[in-house]
Amino acid sequence: MTKKTAGVVFVATAWASLSAITPANQAPPVQNPGVIAIRAGHVVDVEAGSVRADQVIVVESGRIKSISAAPPPAGARVIDLSGSYVLPGLIDAHSHLGMTTIAARDADRLFFSSLLEPTASRAIQGVAHLRTMLESGFTTVRDLGNAGNFADTALRRGVEEGWIPGPTMINAGRIIAPFGGQFRLQPEKPDLAEPEYYFADTVDEIRKAVRQNIHYGARVIKLVVDQRWYIYSEADVRAAVTEAGPRLKVAAHVNTNDGALNAVRGGVATIEHLQPLGDETLTLMKERNVYLVPTVYPVDSYAGVSPAMYKQGVERLKRAYAIGTPLAFGADVTYYREGRTRGELTLDHLQSFVDAGIPAADILRIMTVNAARAVGVEARRGVLKEGQAADIVAVPANPLTDVQTLRKVSFVMKDGVVYKADGTFTWEPARRLGR
Repeated sequence: MTKKTAGVVFVATAWASLSAITPANQAPPVQNPGVIAIRAGHVVDVEAGSVRADQVIVVESGRIKSISAAPPPAGARVIDLSGSYVLPGLIDAHSHLGMTTIAARDADRLFFSSLLEPTASRAIQGVAHLRTMLESGFTTVRDLGNAGNFADTALRRGVEEGWIPGPTMINAGRIIAPFGGQFRLQPEKPDLAEPEYYFADTVDEIRKAVRQNIHYGARVIKLVVDQRWYIYSEADVRAAVTEAGPRLKVAAHVNTNDGALNAVRGGVATIEHLQPLGDETLTLMKERNVYLVPTVYPVDSYAGVSPAMYKQGVERLKRAYAIGTPLAFGADVTYYREGRTRGELTLDHLQSFVDAGIPAADILRIMTVNAARAVGVEARRGVLKEGQAADIVAVPANPLTDVQTLRKVSFVMKDGVVYKADGTFTWEPARRLGR
């Protein structure tokens, strides 16, 4: 018997043995691991503020292919969320993942962190914070600086290339500010605020700082407009906006109403923090579709945040909502609390919107579709629709009536990859890096 004949006999024998244990009328199942079908008991339409029951969300190549009552495609991997409410991933429009301030150490929460921790340490902290943000249901974050010498760019690339788990990240690089930034310096050590900030005091310096940020991997530009008594003018702000061009949005940290007006008139996309804003500014923001990221801090979140300060912030948030100023969720968390993750601390900021009397359906929009528009990812994220990225989370109750259920995320998918199921977070190191 030749080798070729022996091979044929072996294959035939093996096939006969397989046929003997496989019924003739039961073909082996055809698997299509590239397709996922989610059986969703309730799909939340955040734009309409409504719920559709018993839907199947088909996910392929990281995107939503369809949402309908049709059965799952043959061979698809089926995920059963029939007892859950399914909604788009949450978005935090104001994070600082490369900074962790500790009350016992940081009398000035920014200054001492930047002095004591090198960029590598900031990146390591960011890895942990990114994971817990994703675990808490945030599938997109906008990181607005305070990450040393571009630790945030390294974090973003780490997520995109598959080295670490985390949300889609829009990072600011180094914050651009007039001399001093958010620090009070002394003349013998004028460089102590670097590399937290680019100090830029002329239009040419502002343009150069924007260009350097873009070159080193920033995906949004952050300006500190008015932390000192000398502030950026409308022309200064417009120079940054023009240099950033159509691809990058500009976010403005403001401390005064005058600074906020200059920022809005200069063309920024978002105003960070609401404490100084008057009705004129809030109305102008509504007219120009400039989003407010209010960042009302919980009591004792940072040193000096008292019940009276919190109440004042809630009243201002209530006023902005009544005027109709576009709102986007952002927590601005840098503080550490033993036993709490960055994601959990971020969700604490839900309460200010609740206390401001904002309906749950609107809070949900503020945390999803509104935030997506504010940070510029609305073409792919913020809602559950055909063609959108498969950023999907699940909670046990209807968030349109009980927004606090967002604290109980049991399932997280980002770009079609499942990171949390049945309340357990899992992640496998990438076998093929996305460089």
